Amino acid sequence: MFVLVSVETPALGRAAVGVTAYPGLEIHQGSVVCVIGFVEPQMRIAFSAGRCNGDPMVTDRYGNAVGAVTLAGQATVSEVAVDGAAAGVDYEVITLAPEVAATDLLPTGLRLQSKPGFRVQPGARVCEATAARQRCGRVDTVTESRFVIAGMDADQHEIGAPVYVLDDDNHALIAGLLDGVRGSISEAQSWPAVMRQVYLDSRSVDSTQPPPQGRTIGS
Repeated sequence: MFVLVSVETPALGRAAVGVTAYPGLEIHQGSVVCVIGFVEPQMRIAFSAGRCNGDPMVTDRYGNAVGAVTLAGQATVSEVAVDGAAAGVDYEVITLAPEVAATDLLPTGLRLQSKPGFRVQPGARVCEATAARQRCGRVDTVTESRFVIAGMDADQHEIGAPVYVLDDDNHALIAGLLDGVRGSISEAQSWPAVMRQVYLDSRSVDSTQPPPQGRTIGS
C-alpha cells in the first residue's frame, strides 16, 4: 500500500541569514532527524525520504526554517523482500523558504548531479555524505526500486542522505536516497524510482498541473 500526502504550504518561519540548503544538510521535522538528499537550486526544492515527514515544517538543527513539505509519499509496506530490500518507494518534496539559499554542492565540495538513465549496478562503489562526514561501501543487490549497500556503516539519523557514485571524471552522480540502516548494511531507494513516483503522484494530485519538479530531474 502507498499513501500519498499532498500538503498545502504552511506559513514558513523566518530563516536566519546564512542558512543554505544543500545535499547532506541535517534537517528536523518534529522529533524526526533526517538529511536532505538532493537540491534543485533553480526550482528551489529539495528531496528527502518519506519517513522523515514527521512534521510539514522543516528546520535545520538550530531551529532555523529551511522550508515546508509540499508533497510526500509514504510506503506503508512493512514486509521485507527476499533480497532484503523493503518494497515501496517513499519520498518528500520540500519547498525551500524564500530566505534560504540553495546549492547542489555536497559538503565535500563536489556538485551532486542527476544523470538521466543512470542506474547503479551491483559491485559499484557508492558514497553517502552528510555535513559531518563521507563514507563509502559497495552495492550488493539491486532491485527495480532499491539497492543494498555493504560496508557503508551509516546512521539512522542520516536517512534521506544522498547516495552517489563518483565517475571517472570525479563527478558525483546521485544513485539514490538512504532509506534504512542495519549494522553495516544500508538500503537506498533508487533515484530513478523516486523521480518516477514523484511524477506519477503529482499527476494524481492535480492532473491539470505539471509535476512539482517542473521537469525531469534525471530518470
